Amino acid sequence: MLKSALYSLTSLLLLNFTAQAQDPVFSQFFANRAYLNPAFTGIEDGLQLSATARNQWFAADKGYSFYTTTAEWQEPCWRSGFGLTLAHAQEGLAPLYSSSGSLMYSYFIPSEQGEWRAGLKYAFNQRRLDWSNLTFSDQLDPVFGDIYATAVAAGRESVYFHDFGFGVVRRWDSKTKSNGNSQFSYRSHIGMSVNHLVSLFGDGPDDSFLQTGAEVPARITLHGGTIIPLEFLRGVGRKITLSPNMRIESQGANPLNLGESLTLVSAGMYVIFLNQFTTGVLYHSRAPFAGAKHTNAFTLTAGFSSQPQKKKEDNFYLGLSVDVNTSGLGIRSNNIYELNLRYAFRGLKTFCDKGQGKGRKWSRGKTMECPHFAY
Repeated sequence: MLKSALYSLTSLLLLNFTAQAQDPVFSQFFANRAYLNPAFTGIEDGLQLSATARNQWFAADKGYSFYTTTAEWQEPCWRSGFGLTLAHAQEGLAPLYSSSGSLMYSYFIPSEQGEWRAGLKYAFNQRRLDWSNLTFSDQLDPVFGDIYATAVAAGRESVYFHDFGFGVVRRWDSKTKSNGNSQFSYRSHIGMSVNHLVSLFGDGPDDSFLQTGAEVPARITLHGGTIIPLEFLRGVGRKITLSPNMRIESQGANPLNLGESLTLVSAGMYVIFLNQFTTGVLYHSRAPFAGAKHTNAFTLTAGFSSQPQKKKEDNFYLGLSVDVNTSGLGIRSNNIYELNLRYAFRGLKTFCDKGQGKGRKWSRGKTMECPHFAY
């Protein structure tokens, strides 16, 4: 019985190394904008540094951990944003390590009451596995346990591959009359990004340790959101803003076919108090229209952002979330936790400012201001 169970577990483990897998995703996707879509790179003035730590199922042995750090820089006279992201993941008892470094570039085109943004991403990826930490069924004796040598031929210890992605975002402001006279504006955005672009049109990179030709499947992300200030509350000394957001992820050999792909749908609402305190709830589901049994989790989020007195002052955002799992492994393994920190250096001079200081005039692109919490 034990030998059979371990053999099945080992087979599933090897299958996971060679079959198509799903990319890691963030619960606080609004706080990881460049990871969500490279078109968001450099969306804020100056230099932004951000870091995220995600821990899944820490009650299980080793569980799954995912970390990213990102640096972004905006150059308005070039209408461009530049970014660098370093990511690292660790999973399982072996363990399996996944690391990547990504370069991102975005370009924006101002339009009436908004802007269009397009972004590109290049990534270099590495996956590492220590085969000596794996135990196969032919190594086990029913009485004495692990005493035999395995006949399984170990695969590669490291796999490297290149990766490409792109994204587009449309942002715009809308004005609505309040109380019949005054007007207030709210900001919206909608975007799409594609990761593992080569796999969408042909044979993508092989990331399996056994080099079976199993390509990294393409991933398509659709996302959108709105920032709605409740103007009617300002007269009573309150300033509250609502921010509904949604995200649809699809990854597989044919990501446009949701029935044959790994899918995740996230939707929810954030409430921002006094432009500083944030709380929200997100709903995640594999198939939201097929019934509650497909619900993965509810994400509870709380955050705080500084409120500078001047436009060019530095600011930061700190957010914490917990995914309360409702099905699968998560219920028994202590849910999912995520911590996010982002700091913006707003007072740094851009290339435009330095050029003007030398007597040369540059054509500065007019960017839309970006609330530090959202988009």
